[in-house]
Amino acid sequence: MTVRTIVRLRMIDPGGVQWRVAVRTVIAAVAALLLTDAVVRSARLPGGMVVIATVLAVLLSRSLHATSLPHRLSALVYVPAIGIAAAFTGRFMLGHAVLGAAAFVAAVAASRYLMRFGGTVRRLGRLALTPLVSVLVVPVPPSAARATGPMWGGVAGLVAVVCVVTVTAVLPTRPAREAAAAARDVLRAATRLRALPVDAPGRVRARAVRDLHRAALTVEDRMAAARLPEGADHGPLDALSAAVLRVEVLAADTGTARGDRATGAPLGDDVPAPGADRWTAALAAVRTHAAAVRATPAREWPAADPPAARRSARGWRDPQPQTRLTAQLAAAMAAAFAVGHLAFPHRWTWTVITAFVVCSAARSRGDVVHRSGLRVAGAFTGAIIGTLVAHLVAGEAPLAVVVILGFLLAGVWLRDVTYAAWAFCVTSMLAVLYTMDGERGAALLVQRPEGILLGSACGIAAACFVLPLRTETVLRGRAARALHVLQDLLGAARADEPQPAEIRRLARAFDRATRDLTQAAAPARAHRSLIHRSLSHRLRTRVPAALDQPLPLLAPAADPATGPASGDGRSPGSGSGSGKGADRRGLLARVPRPRAARQAAPANDRATHAADWADALASCAPAIRAIAAGDTAELVASRPQLGLAALNTGQVRRRLGHRPDAEPPRRARGGPPHLVRLNAALADLYDRLPGDGPVRQPPAPATAPAAG
Repeated sequence: MTVRTIVRLRMIDPGGVQWRVAVRTVIAAVAALLLTDAVVRSARLPGGMVVIATVLAVLLSRSLHATSLPHRLSALVYVPAIGIAAAFTGRFMLGHAVLGAAAFVAAVAASRYLMRFGGTVRRLGRLALTPLVSVLVVPVPPSAARATGPMWGGVAGLVAVVCVVTVTAVLPTRPAREAAAAARDVLRAATRLRALPVDAPGRVRARAVRDLHRAALTVEDRMAAARLPEGADHGPLDALSAAVLRVEVLAADTGTARGDRATGAPLGDDVPAPGADRWTAALAAVRTHAAAVRATPAREWPAADPPAARRSARGWRDPQPQTRLTAQLAAAMAAAFAVGHLAFPHRWTWTVITAFVVCSAARSRGDVVHRSGLRVAGAFTGAIIGTLVAHLVAGEAPLAVVVILGFLLAGVWLRDVTYAAWAFCVTSMLAVLYTMDGERGAALLVQRPEGILLGSACGIAAACFVLPLRTETVLRGRAARALHVLQDLLGAARADEPQPAEIRRLARAFDRATRDLTQAAAPARAHRSLIHRSLSHRLRTRVPAALDQPLPLLAPAADPATGPASGDGRSPGSGSGSGKGADRRGLLARVPRPRAARQAAPANDRATHAADWADALASCAPAIRAIAAGDTAELVASRPQLGLAALNTGQVRRRLGHRPDAEPPRRARGGPPHLVRLNAALADLYDRLPGDGPVRQPPAPATAPAAG
């Protein structure tokens, strides 16, 4: 393994946070396996309960992660009780397929519906899903069901909870140490970014910037989770937060300055490239404060429960998103049970599991389709690889267990990186597990992917036809939260006595809000990529000559009041062939252009794809971090430009809410470069947001108004 590969793996998981979670999960699973095996041997029971307890331990490790001690202890009561009910439901399905499937779907839907509430009710709903899913993943054979009975489902649940709680107590999370480890990855990413040549490809530079930002946000997340002893000094954490933010701002300035030099563009009003002395000082500060934070004793705060969803103003005519998703999950699983039993009478579980997976954690209709694609891609590969590996380890139970744990470790570690990796590892693990249980034959290589395809089809059909939830609706909700945080930050920056720590906190809150928006926009970006790739291919094949025409075909549009100008100064309607030229210009205007070209396009030529305005909102983050990195004197001097940014943010929020009184934002004539970029980004975001009417033409750049 090369050094470059090691660095890339570290940047996937800054600070090794997810790796530690994966290790604790595997340890809890192994402990549950050994303890349940001892109980099964002493009671002379079938070995299916061992697998159920192990699967429960894996699922509970995620459900009980970052929760309070009372919540973990309450699971000792909840999970065994639900395990008994789940085991009874699984046993009932063996003799009554239709009624058992209906009872199972009702139980899953009820558990999913409880997650629309907040607090204890939501946690109970999440815990209730784990025994139900374990019975689905590891169905108990009829002989074992008669020998064990439903009570042993409660025993398996109790063993799993005990193992998870014990591992969490013995190997607690150390957020301060994890923050320090992630800070070291910030240093590595910053050094790598600084070493890039001026003419480095934009893709390489963008990836380096993303790695740096991911590591920096991991530092902030772990420090926010740190629970210091009473009376302890928070100074080291605040100092590390400021130092990491300063490195990010310097990296953004370096990228902007180098990009301008590479393209020959002017740097703007007094924008020198960051000097080596500032880089050295910033990196040294991160190194020093990271060492201080590492020595700080801290435990982990429990993760805050999301608030309960507000009631819809239209009542039952406009159900809440959680209600819609619950109905979709129930419909998808019911269809998967029916299709699975008809197509695969003895192996219907693959279809039902897939329908549950693609719908249980979905955010929107597009997310179901996107998740189904990742599930199919990962599961197809996993089914083939897992079946082949299972044949290699057939008859070697210890080796098969090691392979299963290896797949489990990799899947839990990479789950938050890409769902395809999790689907691959879980499918491979189940293929090995089912082969150990007696399933063999080359036909499985075809039947498992077929079951996965049918389950994905059931999930997509339910998401599209059962109370569909549009992806753009979800994106607008998350964008509204991000803009609300931005409005609060600009208000705090314009206060009479700005508080740098509070402004930094709000800047990181905006980073987290845009991260949530980016995650929800993944299906929209995939859709945009497919559309642009297909459109570009059609244009290359249908109008190859137009792509090679000189500048007049790509001439910028004139003032909207006079219409677009032709290359020779004539109006579009004058002369012969003007219609063909206009058609070619219309086609070429839809070709994906570089970022700079898109930002320079006129307002009425902007794309209104949801992924476009989601990316435009995320592009405001570097300028916002630059605001948070400024000192009090800089904030006071920049108050007029901050006021203009606040006014522009309000107009964007009106545009996002389809309000008719929204006005185009005004661009700043001068001021600090990051505020000029922020106001320009807000104007670009406004133009890209789809509205109820035509986009109004923005006024000419004006001096920023004074706003207190």
